[in-house]
Amino acid sequence: MHFILEERRGCKARVAGREITIFSSNDYLGLSAHPEVIAAASEAARSFGVGTGGAPGTTGTTAVHERLKNQIARFKSRDRAVLFPSGYQANQAIHQALDSEQTVFFIDRRHHPSAMDGVRLARKSRVVRFDHANLEELEKNIGDNKNHTCVVSLPSVFTVDGDIAPLDRLVSLKKKTGFILILDEAHATGCLGKTGRGIEEHFNLRGAAEYLMGTLSKAIGSQGGFLAYDESNSHYLTSFFRPYEYSTSLSGVSAAAALKAIDLINSGPSLLGSLRKAKAAIVDECKNCGIDIIHGESMIMLLPCSDSERLQASLFEEGFLTITVEAIVGGQMRGCLRITPMALHTAEDIGAFARALENYKELIN
Repeated sequence: MHFILEERRGCKARVAGREITIFSSNDYLGLSAHPEVIAAASEAARSFGVGTGGAPGTTGTTAVHERLKNQIARFKSRDRAVLFPSGYQANQAIHQALDSEQTVFFIDRRHHPSAMDGVRLARKSRVVRFDHANLEELEKNIGDNKNHTCVVSLPSVFTVDGDIAPLDRLVSLKKKTGFILILDEAHATGCLGKTGRGIEEHFNLRGAAEYLMGTLSKAIGSQGGFLAYDESNSHYLTSFFRPYEYSTSLSGVSAAAALKAIDLINSGPSLLGSLRKAKAAIVDECKNCGIDIIHGESMIMLLPCSDSERLQASLFEEGFLTITVEAIVGGQMRGCLRITPMALHTAEDIGAFARALENYKELIN
């Protein structure tokens, strides 16, 4: 189904004239609807307008952009951060900027298309695909290319099924082979780790990656992307970031919203605690209804279905918006609902959702 949202505020939206509750949003912490985030965005619009009118090197950098860059660098424990209009561009940019005749990219087979587009733009380099569940194969392939600059790139949290990269094992392999590591933190930032700082905090391995790519459009609730890295790793770059230099900057509105959102994440554990509580409640309420949702430590959960599109349409009639995906379950590609919690989900929202699923158990397996 294709949904056109006529209004949206947090986990509630209006579609085709009716109110629905969203259970497949990437706005995990509900910060896009937080009153302080909206106020910060509104103030930026009054001060700078709704667009920047130029690339970062012309008229596209405001004081808000500078503060946001510094805040992201601190949040990710890095020396610097670079902002992009989208996370897609950030992922493209870092792979393209590492291009050289000596570079071999090792890209996880289930990496995001933005990373794959980035290595396609890195035309001097070679690409080897790997599976993060088989690091022995990765080690062998790196050994076969030991005279090259080896770059390993994968998501911290995989978009479709929520699988988490085995960073502890990757770091052990990195110490043996010396590869450069890029981590895509799109679904980890704000969700993973004790304070939401991502996969390095989750594994207590800060500084593990040379480059952290991320987005402002998911748990941070705004729009845009970033790269965070230490100055000591700048020498790996064979060029600077073309999507940064030649794109109009993300708006000051988006930058100000992201800046306030990160301030709120930093202010204490309540937001992340609410998100984790909502996830646990979804799992428990569904289990009480005889429905087992596939879940791990990330915020992305799967519900395998015999007819995912029919279940999605049925749930919409009950007042719930979900999305369908194709995912590998039990070694087979299956149709699933991709379910995500939000910090804004109430016990009533979750209970009603579980009861709605119970009405269609014949479609769930």
